[in-house]
Amino acid sequence: MTFKGIATDLIAAAKKFKAAILSAAADAPKVIGKIEADAPEVEALTELAFPGAAAVEQAGLVVLEKIAEAVEAAGTAASANGLSVSLDQATVTAVKGVLPTLKGLATPAAAPAK
Repeated sequence: MTFKGIATDLIAAAKKFKAAILSAAADAPKVIGKIEADAPEVEALTELAFPGAAAVEQAGLVVLEKIAEAVEAAGTAASANGLSVSLDQATVTAVKGVLPTLKGLATPAAAPAK
């Protein structure tokens, strides 16, 4: 195969890839709509399988958001010196509220009797 043939194949593949991306992007609002519509059922099933999971998820997202904001605000200083993050009372309360659930998930279940 010649260089020109390779270049032609690469360009054709790139055009196909671009078309696939554009097609997926066009379908994204429909997919997001379906996911949003199914979210309550998925959350309910998750809560049945893992009681307290929704609260753990929410508390985790709040903490992660606060950490991300602090890292972003500190800029390069965060990389050079580390970073301390203060949590407000509402966040501390949310984390305390899910600690028993987290501890329960971290503790292995008792082995069945033989």
